[in-house]
Amino acid sequence: MLGFLLTTGSVKIFKFQNIYFALLCSFLLCGTMALSQPSIHGAQRSEISSLKIFVDGGLSEGDISSQMMTKQTPWSPLIFLNETLTKNLGAPREYYDPLIFYNDVLHLTSYLHDRGYFAAQIDTSLSFREDDKYVDITLKVISNHRSLIDSFTVLGVQEFENKQSDIFRSSLIKVGIPFDKNLLINEQDQLLRSLKSSGYPQAKLDSVSIKRFASTGNIFVLLRFNTGKRFTFGEVFLPEEETQVEPEVILRQLDFAQGDIYDEEKRISSEQNLNRLGLFENASVRPVFAHDSVGSTSVPVHISLRSQELQEITPEILVLNENNTFLSTGLGLGYKHRNFFGGAKNFSITARGRLNYVDQYVQYLFSSSKQKPTLYSKADIQSQLIFPYFYSNKTSASITLSAEKDQQVDYTLTTLRAKVGFVTRLATYTVGSTDFNIERVDPAYRTVQSLRVEDTTKQFNFIESFTLQRDKTNNIFSPTSGFFHSGTIEEAGLISHTAGGFGLPYSEYYKFSFLLKHYFAVSSFESQIIALKLRGGFAQLYNSKNTTPVPLPRRFFAGGSGSVRGWKDKQLSAFGNDIVGGNFAVEGSIEDRLQLFPNKGKFLFMNLENIWSVLFLDYGNTWNTYADAKLNDVALAVGFGLRYETFVGPFRFDLAWRLYDPKKPQGQQWLYEQQFFVNSFSLVQFGIGHAF
Repeated sequence: MLGFLLTTGSVKIFKFQNIYFALLCSFLLCGTMALSQPSIHGAQRSEISSLKIFVDGGLSEGDISSQMMTKQTPWSPLIFLNETLTKNLGAPREYYDPLIFYNDVLHLTSYLHDRGYFAAQIDTSLSFREDDKYVDITLKVISNHRSLIDSFTVLGVQEFENKQSDIFRSSLIKVGIPFDKNLLINEQDQLLRSLKSSGYPQAKLDSVSIKRFASTGNIFVLLRFNTGKRFTFGEVFLPEEETQVEPEVILRQLDFAQGDIYDEEKRISSEQNLNRLGLFENASVRPVFAHDSVGSTSVPVHISLRSQELQEITPEILVLNENNTFLSTGLGLGYKHRNFFGGAKNFSITARGRLNYVDQYVQYLFSSSKQKPTLYSKADIQSQLIFPYFYSNKTSASITLSAEKDQQVDYTLTTLRAKVGFVTRLATYTVGSTDFNIERVDPAYRTVQSLRVEDTTKQFNFIESFTLQRDKTNNIFSPTSGFFHSGTIEEAGLISHTAGGFGLPYSEYYKFSFLLKHYFAVSSFESQIIALKLRGGFAQLYNSKNTTPVPLPRRFFAGGSGSVRGWKDKQLSAFGNDIVGGNFAVEGSIEDRLQLFPNKGKFLFMNLENIWSVLFLDYGNTWNTYADAKLNDVALAVGFGLRYETFVGPFRFDLAWRLYDPKKPQGQQWLYEQQFFVNSFSLVQFGIGHAF
């Protein structure tokens, strides 16, 4: 089908329905437009007032727009800032450039082919108006048939047949799935990693053959590898310069020994083990392949290290969201020794003092009130000794001593704790930890009329816990994909009961808690993320003769900036005394995180692409026991927030409303039944890092 040119008055409409003819006409149009319109350096260019993209099939508008350099003129306030104040603010107008648009169409054609849409058609339409001052661009992508993988063959690994099943066990390419060039590249990389971790560090991809059958449109894929010689690990060479740690400490962190089959994954994990010691700014483990070792199959390994200072004193100024209050500030001082008495043992001691609810004191200074508010405080001191090697380089041990006094509105809690912990790296993304705690808690409530005697009892507990954690998120601060799963089993009372309680009250309970987090990118451009969280657990006394409750620090609380955000910190419960916490809890959140300015720009010191908006729904509650839980007790909160991404994570600002308050009388529980901004509005909450 031929394209055509229609001229009506001052409006020119160009429409191409055949992709190849469209490319030719767009190229010729570059010269025509250069003569009929002012040049880029002239007085007038056509501003892109709209860019509409229509896509059918398995692609999205975001997939297409992310591949184009041609963009629509941004939001008018950003243009105003850019043109009236400084070029460093806002964003400039976008103008039509026929050559750029031509290259966009070429690139989109290649992009569609890479995704298996070899028969795709691109239909473009340009409408100029107001004497060519503005242009409206419409782009339609008709995907048509998507090619499937008809057959997949790998050559060049015949001498490695005994390992072939392991290499191909987790193959990404399957017969019958849609063709995707990126998937094929990932398959190539995965196969190379498998070969390099099976004794072939010099393996390489010789050639890739991709053929499309005319009859079906489907794809035949052939990969040909050259494995090279099979190697073993040779002699390990330590740095010649003197290091501040014993050589045996370095060698025991290696996951391989001389004579082992060369394994690239073990080389990388050994490097990670050395860096995890905390002794070095950087540690590297590198094989050296000599050019003259034609007949050798043993590769020497060189270790290079750059040490940190062994001792340091670190002062701290604390401005944080302590206990989810509006503002908490304080001071801290820490001392660290990275090689305490040798063996890479890490010793640290830290003291901190904080003041909570500082915002109330600031309000008092600027008000006429004569009642001075109380500055609630928290102070703690902690010392820790870490043994990085405990029976193997996969397990570390630690001894921690801590003392803490926390003064809150309703109570003061004094906690003394000694802990012995073990952390084991079970797999690449999986960690298990075991803790043995000796804990002394002394709660002092300001109002005791409605409390049980047991709730105010001092306790001395021996607590054992085991945690299994799997983290496959792609970013520690702002994940866009992956998941985090954690589960903890805890028991107290067994040791105390055996020892007769040492003459002090103790609790006998078991507890289970879990945390699940999942992240999904809505588009390949990762400008919109769906984040899900589910957290909960239960604790249960198991000796009917011992009524000493679960200690306060081990109970469940809900509410606050990291919980159900329509309620203040630890003030959400389905029973009367929320200050004592519950023994059963379920809570969760759904967040829609949207990048507001994906096309960049600047405002003052801020990069606009770092600004995100968040819409969220939180739900949950705490109950005294799991038998008390009811569906109509689940509280709901909705709200929105802003995030600004930094290298330490996003700065967070949230507003939340109580969508459903189970403690309100019927007829006043839902948001639409309440007086807006009076009964339903919660405090403004902020912090560093996402809510989850």
